[in-house]
Amino acid sequence: MDFEAFLRDVLTPLLDHPDAFRVEVAGEGRKRDVLVYADPRDRGRIIGKHGRMISALRTLCKAAGEKAGVVVELELYDEDEREA
Repeated sequence: MDFEAFLRDVLTPLLDHPDAFRVEVAGEGRKRDVLVYADPRDRGRIIGKHGRMISALRTLCKAAGEKAGVVVELELYDEDEREA
């Protein structure tokens, strides 16, 4: 499955700054790490109320991965966590 295209199709219409949005898919074998980068002002839209949007995206990506025989881990990049 093309996780990058799926997430772009779902999330781009919701974002105020779609030009800053990008998706990286890394990993080999049966594991894929999907990392979503977005403008810090759009992070709340991706996370959603009480984390419902990001949780739903993780569920959909994991289900699609299971169907393809791949373990998928979706994360939203947070530059604050990387600097610590």
